[in-house]
Amino acid sequence: MKNFRWLLLIAAVVAASSIVGGRFGRRIGTNGNLIETGPLETYLARVERLTRLLDDRFMNPIDWDKTIYSGAIPSMLATLDPHSTFFDPQAFQKMREEQRGSYAGVGMQIDNFRRQTVVDFPFPDTPAFEGGVLPGDIIEMVDDQSTKGLNVVEVASRVKGPSGTSVHLSLSREGTDGWIELDLERANIPRLTVPIRTVFDGKIGYLRVESFGDTTILELNRAVDDLEERRIEGLLLDLRDNKGGLLTAGVHMAGRFLDEGVSVVSHRGRASRERRYDSQAGSGASRYPMVVLVNCNSASASEIVAGALQDHGRALIAGTTTFGKGLVQSVFALPESTGMVLTTARYYTPSGRLIQRPYENISRNEYYGNPCSDRYRPTQGPARLTDNGRKVYERGGITPDVRIDEPRLTPAQSAIRRGRSVERFVAKLRASGHAMTRGQSPSPELLSRLEDFLVSESVVEDRKKLVEERAFLKRSLTTHLHISYFDYYEGLRVLAALDPVVRQARSLLGTAERLLRGEVDALSQYESQFDAPPFSPAAQ
Repeated sequence: MKNFRWLLLIAAVVAASSIVGGRFGRRIGTNGNLIETGPLETYLARVERLTRLLDDRFMNPIDWDKTIYSGAIPSMLATLDPHSTFFDPQAFQKMREEQRGSYAGVGMQIDNFRRQTVVDFPFPDTPAFEGGVLPGDIIEMVDDQSTKGLNVVEVASRVKGPSGTSVHLSLSREGTDGWIELDLERANIPRLTVPIRTVFDGKIGYLRVESFGDTTILELNRAVDDLEERRIEGLLLDLRDNKGGLLTAGVHMAGRFLDEGVSVVSHRGRASRERRYDSQAGSGASRYPMVVLVNCNSASASEIVAGALQDHGRALIAGTTTFGKGLVQSVFALPESTGMVLTTARYYTPSGRLIQRPYENISRNEYYGNPCSDRYRPTQGPARLTDNGRKVYERGGITPDVRIDEPRLTPAQSAIRRGRSVERFVAKLRASGHAMTRGQSPSPELLSRLEDFLVSESVVEDRKKLVEERAFLKRSLTTHLHISYFDYYEGLRVLAALDPVVRQARSLLGTAERLLRGEVDALSQYESQFDAPPFSPAAQ
């Protein structure tokens, strides 16, 4: 086992040296630019001598798993860029599950609330859903072992297990005396990356894409085929909060809406030759207008999709400036079921934009936090031209064509979210025997009862303050009623229909159609939205 850890350490040193090794070289002569570098063995020997010295002389026995997994390798990768990362066995397994789009378990989302493990919701068509688990249930025991004092990860690890095996859950529920005892058989649980497709007003299609994984291409094709069979006249593609995933899935998604053979993205790096990815299966006659929604948490493959559709004039991009991740990572499997994600190239949109935002001389907190800050404005880089001659800029992310700001939570709304107040109210409603039908909106009387509950729980002290929160309360209550009485995806469909950002995006389809026809002035009325002088993170 220790030999494997030595191999891990050496592998990380080799990986790091391949990126920064040139800095140790010395240029000699002028003809041919001969570069002489120190032998790699010298650095490996230094690392080996140091670790043997620590192993022999440190005052306490060394936990090498912790020292290497949590210290040496992650610290070394952190000096390269913000996205090169080392994964211990548990984290590497979770990452691969997310990429594969499935895991073995019972299929429920859980959270910690008031030192208890609460079920947010069971996913449809899973053992938990079919077994009767409800939103708001408290997991008291797993296989007769108490969950008290355990965090979400620890409880989830106990519930998960090989497909076909059983797990026993002891649940407490609002309005039920004693615990509910359930024996559930674990199964492979699909993680849908395109969980929602719906149609507004009988003609506007809507797709919500949450990530890009192994199953995204199949899910997307099914969803788009279904919407096109329903003869949609426009499409909203929602990539908000989608942090990316597999490059190939992003390339296929953009290519689904482009003519065959046009560029989607290219990438190149020091150790990887330039490669261009073209659309392989264009949509052909499917030339309906599109609006793509993005925000500060849209990154990587999401930006590839948005950038390609924007550069080719295929879609109008709406929302707020994206994260700005233009780096390509390669996944390396290492000994002992560990892994490493290493940045190996930069990618460029069809117009030649590098959308990676600066990360030199700033902390990781600044790097990951700035895009969502009110004060952050990425430094404007060189201008590029789209297919129809519009200027787009290397600005640290994809700047949308039309800005739509997402509503900020008020203090009262934040308190309601933190206290899971709407979810707990819905659990009480269900326990009381309240009935509802699919698509039903809460009555004024039901909203008034919710307000009474919030006051009784001291979430708000003055009931008059809830007058201005009624639109938020109606959206939240309608969504959670549908999650509880029907399923999670039905709740997401309801939420999309009520989302104020989606509603604004729907009104932009006329402009998107003009853009699709090649009208160069289609977006002129929105250009002033981005006229504020940009400034760099260092200026904050």
